[in-house]
Amino acid sequence: MRKTALLPSNMMCMATAGSQLRLANEQVAPAKRYWRLKYAAEWLIALLGTVAILPLLAVLALLVRITSKGPALYVSERLGKDGRVFRLYKFRTMKVGAEQVLAADGKVIAEKDDPRFTPIGRFLRLGFDELPQLLNVLKGDMCLIGPRPDVPWEFERYTPRQRSRLAALPGVTGLAQVMDARELNNAQIYELDVRYVAASNAWMDLLVLALTLPYSFGATKIGRRVFQKFMTGLDQLADHGDASAH
Repeated sequence: MRKTALLPSNMMCMATAGSQLRLANEQVAPAKRYWRLKYAAEWLIALLGTVAILPLLAVLALLVRITSKGPALYVSERLGKDGRVFRLYKFRTMKVGAEQVLAADGKVIAEKDDPRFTPIGRFLRLGFDELPQLLNVLKGDMCLIGPRPDVPWEFERYTPRQRSRLAALPGVTGLAQVMDARELNNAQIYELDVRYVAASNAWMDLLVLALTLPYSFGATKIGRRVFQKFMTGLDQLADHGDASAH
């Protein structure tokens, strides 16, 4: 499906938002040559991976459909590179009609024993729910490793520095995720995203990719030890995770 324009519900603010985003991207810019090579390699991996796991995708989709009412996929609009809005795909883990629960900083909350989960929702949240995003990679909306795509309405809450996380394609997994994003507030996650965009390289991406599976199965502290230098100063953002931090 064709990508839609930046924050279509705020058309009058697009020019201002665009100039702010360009300024932010100039302040923290990814290495363009590396990101072109990175996306080409990750697109090929996504293609081969999608073909390899087609039977698994089919089984998971069937399980979602037969264990709860509603579609197999959950589709939602997310912010992509340069603030372009695209449709993100996930296996549905919540009951149809379940309301989102948000923290003060806008972060979505889902407790371990949340009654909104479908019968297999908790299992899918180990990371299987993200597998349909391989299609987003093939479409050019995402890459495998990068900042996780945010919801569009968060854009206006970003600081100029936080907007620079949109200088790169969002990822299926990312630095903040393997550093246990569930224990971080949005301000801390955004700061890790900005640092990733500025410092990303092949070795770093390989480490993030390698740590994603162990993190999904409970090894939540390894990432912080491996990427310890990226933790510097994050504790100063711990008390500013409300809306004023954005």
